[in-house]
Amino acid sequence: MTLAFGYIRRSSYKQQENNSVEIQKAHILEYARRKGLSVPEDFIIIEDVTSAYNKRANQRKELMRLKEMMAETKIPTVIFYEESRMDRTAYTFVLDFYRPLKVVIPDILVYTTNSENPFDPENEQNKIALLLYRQESEIKSSRAIGNLIAHLEAEDKTRPGSKVPFGYKQVNKMLIPNEDAEIVTFIYFLHSWGVSMGKIASILNDAEIPSPSGKAWRTSTIENILKNPVYTGTLKWDIQKAKSERKYEIQDSHEPLTDSLLKQISELNVQLQKRFGRLDTPFLFLNMLTCAGCGDKLITQNGSTKRNGISYQYQYYVCRNCNYKLAIDDLHETLLPQTFRHIQSFVTSPTMKTTSEAYLTQIQQTITRNIINLKNSLDKARLKGCIAKEQGDKELEEAAAFLQLKYQSYIDDFVSYSKSVDELKGAIDSDVFFNRFEHLLDASLAITEKRLIILYFVDEVLISPEKPPKLIFCENFFQQMLPLDKLQKQRAGQMDKQPKRFQIAEIRNSDIS
Repeated sequence: MTLAFGYIRRSSYKQQENNSVEIQKAHILEYARRKGLSVPEDFIIIEDVTSAYNKRANQRKELMRLKEMMAETKIPTVIFYEESRMDRTAYTFVLDFYRPLKVVIPDILVYTTNSENPFDPENEQNKIALLLYRQESEIKSSRAIGNLIAHLEAEDKTRPGSKVPFGYKQVNKMLIPNEDAEIVTFIYFLHSWGVSMGKIASILNDAEIPSPSGKAWRTSTIENILKNPVYTGTLKWDIQKAKSERKYEIQDSHEPLTDSLLKQISELNVQLQKRFGRLDTPFLFLNMLTCAGCGDKLITQNGSTKRNGISYQYQYYVCRNCNYKLAIDDLHETLLPQTFRHIQSFVTSPTMKTTSEAYLTQIQQTITRNIINLKNSLDKARLKGCIAKEQGDKELEEAAAFLQLKYQSYIDDFVSYSKSVDELKGAIDSDVFFNRFEHLLDASLAITEKRLIILYFVDEVLISPEKPPKLIFCENFFQQMLPLDKLQKQRAGQMDKQPKRFQIAEIRNSDIS
């Protein structure tokens, strides 16, 4: 019998609950039997939970894998259940799949189980079928968005229907923690101490803990959990397809699985890593050592090797300008005890709490001033847009609209930043924050934990080959974690990178009083 491929697409999680795959497979195999074709099990390609309306054909991984397999094997025949499994955009299947394969396999045959004749993109009936499926998807999408908006704007704030997040079960449209909730909490705890997402996935796999899919944990799975606000007890919906973008947020919707403090610390850790380099490094003082003689930052040198199955560690901090190097073990043995003694004293100091709260208050005031200034700029951009519209200046109107979006984006960033600061102030006030360090300093710490503690509390270390190293500690703990000046420079830098006409529009915008 002649070999052929079969392609099955399941578009949503709801279809996982029915027999969508089995139904499509049965129809494809029966169709193949009638046509005298053979479709082996490993020739059946399944695209799971993938929309053919929201994703064009070249974004569907399994469809592109099928394309590669057909091109390599030169097997020209593939069977789909119906045209809707091929495409719901009305054109990308032809552009991304059919026509490129037609060049490689001129006698390509694409069948659907509802037609005896092969698919022909020039055939009027085939064109109409694809257009009808697209229209059907548009109607369904519009109806779903309308229902979602109506649900979110109703007085009874319950969770709209969607996939239940890992760690919860849903009862009467309410999320309730289930037996997997502790796994989510554990993930947040590990990440708050600098454990990478890849390492967390390895830890869970080594412990043979099933993932949400029941398969192996992946970095992307951990990332999705860490980015999901649902685990802090908040439901967020960002509806992009409505005529105007709408955002909804329901606070305290359900029981959280993680302390918001852990989420904030994890986000701060990411910023620290961007500034000072990786956390899982044996060079605990990476980018923190300054030569007292020339003022250069010491670099790292790793000449470790392995001979006859034995590892030999040759790791140094090096000042290239002054031409000296220090073994990391010797330096760490000197610096770590001093650092931990300081922290032990610092976290129990009566002035620590007052100083930290005062600094966060100062940050909050600076944030407020920035929001006020940005709102003024936003109002000016709106006014400039109105004037440009009245004068028929399309280019300036477009530039003003762009600036409005950018200013609003910056305002949203500062508002989010302000919420983070408020949460940290609450954690300090309740002593939750510094108790975290007080308890862990007596324990055996991993490399990432030691590295983070150093980044939190040490400002700089002055190094000299003739004198003992000098530790300079942060006068305020949050200066390392919340450098507001860097956020302001980043905002200014983003505006500088905009196209020239948008910069000009901003300058002209400032002329409005």
